[in-house]
Amino acid sequence: MNSCPPVLLIIFNRPKLAALVLDAIRRQKPKRLYIASDGPRCLEDYPNDLNRCQECRKLVQTVDWPCEIFTRYNEDNMGCGKGPSSAITWFFEKESSGIILEDDCLPDDDFFNFCAELLVRYSDVDEIMHICGNNFGDPKARNACNGFSYGYGRYAQVWGWASWARAWSHFKHDLGADVEDAHHFKVRGVERLRQGIHQERVRSTLVERKQDVWDYQWQFAVLKRAGLVACPSVNLISNLGFGEDATHTRNWNSPVARASMESLSMPLKHPTKLYESPLLNQIYANHMLGRYWKLRRKLIKSWIRSLYN
Repeated sequence: MNSCPPVLLIIFNRPKLAALVLDAIRRQKPKRLYIASDGPRCLEDYPNDLNRCQECRKLVQTVDWPCEIFTRYNEDNMGCGKGPSSAITWFFEKESSGIILEDDCLPDDDFFNFCAELLVRYSDVDEIMHICGNNFGDPKARNACNGFSYGYGRYAQVWGWASWARAWSHFKHDLGADVEDAHHFKVRGVERLRQGIHQERVRSTLVERKQDVWDYQWQFAVLKRAGLVACPSVNLISNLGFGEDATHTRNWNSPVARASMESLSMPLKHPTKLYESPLLNQIYANHMLGRYWKLRRKLIKSWIRSLYN
């Protein structure tokens, strides 16, 4: 079994959640641990940020296993986009591959073994750009992997993941005119309607600056290069960060909040060939883009209302 790869833990202002994730990392005892923290936001608007950020940063003092520790603490707040993405760039400037965890993404122990083996196996396979830990707890994922421990999809989901510096080198925070090319959003098994919705969501978010994000850009980088994503047959990550103190995942009752995790049988059963799974693409599209029939019904209702108006 491979030893735990280097780990980047991205923290901010939720010390209780960050402590839970750090406990999961502690069980694996990586030899190199990177901790990145953005600075507090405007204290007039967020008076608790300074103390909470300081509490998060104090967690480094609880690291009690032999390892090299690297920290990157911003004095100013870079935001939800450039804060995490610049931390990941910093990480991959020092490491050729590794695991990335944010402070609300609790990993199962098998997540680390899964990533460790695949980071070595696909280190020189440029087509594989991303290793997912999360499949939203969708029971269909096991069948989609056809008896193997994982399959290959196209959507790079970032609730606990791993990758290589060679892949991250294609990340761009500011996207150009290529986001207008519908070809980049064509994914097997996903209907044209949802492809178009995905393109419009990315375009409006990034071009019109509706939200400060980084994951849309990374997902687009993978799609643009026709990269593949290794997706586990069972869920290895539970997102605990839903709630009022979250920036984007505020719905506590979301069906993907705090998804249960399962053990991944070892040794891993590797797929016999690189094959993009339309079913895996559908599973991730269902959770990331919305289910097709709901979107279609919504559009039909909107069309009918426009006729009456």
